[in-house]
Amino acid sequence: MAVEPWVTCLVNGILYNAMFHSDCSAFDDDLVRRYAVALRESPISDEPLRRQAAGLRAAVASDAVLASAFEPYPGWPPYNEAEFRAFLTRLADAVDESIGPDEPDVPGEREAPRPHPPRPRPRPKGLRALLRRLR
Repeated sequence: MAVEPWVTCLVNGILYNAMFHSDCSAFDDDLVRRYAVALRESPISDEPLRRQAAGLRAAVASDAVLASAFEPYPGWPPYNEAEFRAFLTRLADAVDESIGPDEPDVPGEREAPRPHPPRPRPRPKGLRALLRRLR
């Protein structure tokens, strides 16, 4: 089963960041939390968070090799495929838990902007300005 190209990019972005920006850290709960926050605050994909979590699950369910898209730094061990898949599953769960009820489901859909309160009219400067305004 093949995954959509944007899901492959998302998974590769997560793998790349884990390998080269997290110093090949263990896939612990702290890393899961950090990546769940990062997907919200500085997303890799334009897709809504619900769809990203579903995409991660689809990637895990696929037969694609996920943990070997990049060679690690010399001397660093590559990630284990099963550990990386378990990490992506836990990350998808953490993303789902972080989604609020008003989170958009459609790409590009955002909460409607609140109307600005009306600006107060400038106060007249002196009696002459007040009289001119009243005319």
